[in-house]
Amino acid sequence: MAKVTWPFDPSVYVGLVVLFFGHAWLARGAADAERKHTLYLLAGLFTVWLALETPIDTISDYYLDSVHMLQHVLLAFVAPPLMLLGLSPAMAGSLLRVPGLRAITEPIPAQLIAAVVMIAWHIPTLYDATLANESLHILEHVMFIGSGLVLYWPIVQATSAHARWEMSAGAKLVYMLLATLPQDGVALVLIFSRVPFYDFYTHAPRLLEGFTALIDQTIAGAVLMIFGKVTLGIAAGVVFFRWFGAEHRADRGIESPLGVRRN
Repeated sequence: MAKVTWPFDPSVYVGLVVLFFGHAWLARGAADAERKHTLYLLAGLFTVWLALETPIDTISDYYLDSVHMLQHVLLAFVAPPLMLLGLSPAMAGSLLRVPGLRAITEPIPAQLIAAVVMIAWHIPTLYDATLANESLHILEHVMFIGSGLVLYWPIVQATSAHARWEMSAGAKLVYMLLATLPQDGVALVLIFSRVPFYDFYTHAPRLLEGFTALIDQTIAGAVLMIFGKVTLGIAAGVVFFRWFGAEHRADRGIESPLGVRRN
């Protein structure tokens, strides 16, 4: 009989504590750090905890691919932007002293890294392997979080300000549209495949009678496509309305896009 339990992985809690105190250390040396940055970070860390230390993880590991896909969305598309919103411009600048970080957070490398991570870990051989090997599974989760941070870095205002190529609002919207393509490719394969894509879930116990591996897989594809798009859509909405607001203020003669008051 299927049994859903609450997991306990000490490595997750160690990672969350390290991230929290690392953020606190960065904030101490940043004059522009505010309380809101800590609140955003806590929201991001809570999302990671929700994905990895609740029954979402147990159901993902033993029963349902659809819930596993929800876990991936939380780790790759929800937690990273919240964590980046936890950085002030000065904090982001301090992080860029880490060798190689600036190079991989430029728009083109960021897109490529996120796309490769998304597609590679959903190849059946690797996907099934993570469910059989806990160390590999942890690596997968870390890479999803890391690729999400890299993907959103050129979008979030505080972090994108440090890019060598700082995108305009319009370029950011195109960037986010392109970012949906890899997840859509994976999702469409899962939605329209008429055979189970991942062997592990064909042998998994059924939590609901009649909820076959193929139905589960179709829902998994829909979860990836819809919820992945929702998170990027929210970010696109913020960028668009800030852009629209700046143009509107400029048209009213309040302030030009460059921050110069018009007469």
